[in-house]
Amino acid sequence: MRATIFILFVLYSPFAESATLQVENQSRYIAIVVASSGDALCTPNSQALAPCLIAPLSTSAYELSDAQALSATLRFASLPDADNTDIVRLQKHAFKSVSDFTYQPVGPLKYEQVRCETPLNEGLSIHIILVDVMDITCSTATDRYVSWVYKRNDVNLKFIVKDLPAKQRKPAR
Repeated sequence: MRATIFILFVLYSPFAESATLQVENQSRYIAIVVASSGDALCTPNSQALAPCLIAPLSTSAYELSDAQALSATLRFASLPDADNTDIVRLQKHAFKSVSDFTYQPVGPLKYEQVRCETPLNEGLSIHIILVDVMDITCSTATDRYVSWVYKRNDVNLKFIVKDLPAKQRKPAR
């Protein structure tokens, strides 16, 4: 009888009310600055920076509201000093690569939109996973710019940033 009650409880419990966002920085040298409209994604406090800063080799996860629209941009900067977390100083080492998303859970048209762009020779790869839907990667000359809009507002998003291996130089003859 207890097993039956447990199964019924699982069947009637809601699976997810809103989407989640996870940003995974697998780079050893790149900091990720997450800039959201109105600082809706990252609430500043005495221990955190606004806009959000995701240090190398770290992960941040956010629950997206099912009642609030949100747009955010992921910007990338070389981290010349491990102790340097000053946003203004990091902007001097900013890359042209960018990724962003729009989350629209309210209104007549509900959707999520993701985009990434990586110019050549910046040494990073942006992997966007729309959980259980699609994976897209920006990392080479053939897919430097990827944009996708989908008409669901409950897909969990995951951004993974990686260092690309250095190009091998041909030996001089």
